[in-house]
Amino acid sequence: MPEIIEWPCGLGLRDTDFFLKWTTRSAGRNLAGSEQIIGVNSAVWEVSLTFAQTFKADRLRAFEVLVTRMRGRTNIASLCICDPFRYGPRVAPRQWPFDDDTWFSDGTGFADPTSGMQDLLLKAAASAGATSFVTETSNPTRPNLRPGDMFSRDGFLYRVTDSQPGGQVSFEPPLRANLPLGVRLVTDPPRFYGRFATDDEGRRVRENLKWGQQVTVNFVEAFDR
Repeated sequence: MPEIIEWPCGLGLRDTDFFLKWTTRSAGRNLAGSEQIIGVNSAVWEVSLTFAQTFKADRLRAFEVLVTRMRGRTNIASLCICDPFRYGPRVAPRQWPFDDDTWFSDGTGFADPTSGMQDLLLKAAASAGATSFVTETSNPTRPNLRPGDMFSRDGFLYRVTDSQPGGQVSFEPPLRANLPLGVRLVTDPPRFYGRFATDDEGRRVRENLKWGQQVTVNFVEAFDR
C-alpha cells in the first residue's frame, strides 16, 4: 500500500507546469491519404515542479527528505498546484450574513477575504465519467468557476472548459470517481496526487545547485491509491 507524502506549498517553487496528456494513436492513412487518429478517451496529468536556483539550507534538507520518503516511484506525492490566477479568496471571498441570517438584496453578504474563500460545493451528485456538474452559487451569491480554473477532489485534478449561469460547469478529464451531493471542491490551491515519473527524480540536486542550475522534478498522475 503506497504512502501519501504531503509536499508543502512553501518549498521555494519557481514554477509549476501541469499538462493533461491524451493518449492517441495513428491507424495509418485512409484511401484519400488522410491520417486516421484514434483515441481511447483517456488522459493523464503530468506535473513538473521547478525550484529556485538559490535553495536555503533548511529547504534543501527538507527537499532531500521528501525525495527519500518517495522511495522512487513507490509512494505518492500530494502536491499543491500553484496558480496565481486560481479560484480563491480574491475571486470568491468568505461572506457573512446579517445577524438574522439574511443576505443583501442581491444575495451577497459581508465579504472578508482574510477569512479564506467561500466553500465551493456540488449542488447535485455526479458520477464517475461525467464531464459536467452543477455547483452551488447562492446563499450567498458567489462567482461560478471560470474557464481555465483548476479544481481537485481526493487528489484528482480537473480543468474547467466551460462555465454557464446557474453553476453549470464542464471540465476535463472525465471524473475519476463518484462525487456526492454537497462535496467540497478544492481550489485554493488544488491538490494533485502523483508518482515520480522515474526513479531518478531529485538526483544530483546539490551538484545542480552548486553550478547555478535549475532543479526540476516530474510527476505523473497516480490512480492506485
